[in-house]
Amino acid sequence: MRTRIIWWASLALIGASAAGITAWSLYVVAHGIYGVPHGLAILTAAVYDGTAIAALYLAGQAVQESRSALGPHLATLGMAGVSVYLNRLHAVHIDGGLGATLLFATPTVALLLITGLAWSGVRARNRAAAGDTPVTLPRYGMWGWLLATEDAWAATKKRAVTHVASSASPPPQPHHPVDRSASAVLRRTFADMDPADAIRFAHSATPTVPPAELAAELTSYGVHVSAVQVALVLGATPERITVQRDDAPDAPQVSAPPAINKSSAILDAASALGPDAKAAAVVERVKRTTGLTVGESYVRTVLSRKKNAPGIGQGGEGYN
Repeated sequence: MRTRIIWWASLALIGASAAGITAWSLYVVAHGIYGVPHGLAILTAAVYDGTAIAALYLAGQAVQESRSALGPHLATLGMAGVSVYLNRLHAVHIDGGLGATLLFATPTVALLLITGLAWSGVRARNRAAAGDTPVTLPRYGMWGWLLATEDAWAATKKRAVTHVASSASPPPQPHHPVDRSASAVLRRTFADMDPADAIRFAHSATPTVPPAELAAELTSYGVHVSAVQVALVLGATPERITVQRDDAPDAPQVSAPPAINKSSAILDAASALGPDAKAAAVVERVKRTTGLTVGESYVRTVLSRKKNAPGIGQGGEGYN
């Protein structure tokens, strides 16, 4: 903290001294040579040196905002050059020669140089924070450059080319407008959902739609499921029968439910799964919903009988 205070105090002292000498020199040129009124001549230094310092500040701001600082730097050099030229006119006016020119012009150059160096550190930190690190010369040392000049130069050039190539920004990607139609929005919504949740969501909206039609509808929205998968998800929870009875000794007894017929269970499962269901899927559903174990051949026999029974229409494609 103490070092920083000393630094800023020194910079303020140098700046005030340089600005004072430069202002006096430009005042003499403006008032003594060109006859500018006294009040306006005093402000001459602020016009030139103040503009140059402001341009240096704008250069630092440009770097901080990831913009080119070339314009502010050129303005700084231009204003400083004009100020030095006017200092030379002062030296010629008093026949001071080269010494007087350096005496009057050096404060301006020193003030801008120190200010630029002070702000260059801030500019470098801002660029580093933004990931913009300039290429630096490798540290080969004096003997390395003298004894292996060609190799050192080739390695340095290769390093610079690599840095430039890696820092090149990718070409801008074409902008594609987002499709906000109802189908596109629903497709994106279903894409983020679990397929089982999508099936239950669609079934809650259309509970009477068969599994095959529900699967086709979900597929059109990007959820690729089959009729069997839809039926398995919707039939995953078997029906439960809850019996409530009085705990009193004379409470009427509830008779056990009638035995489940295998043929009826097969037909119920086939009806729930749809006409395209495989025999294996029917066997699995019967086992899951009723606890009965049936074979695939028996399933085919029952379904074939049902299909060929008198009065039954010849719809469907059968079961495999």
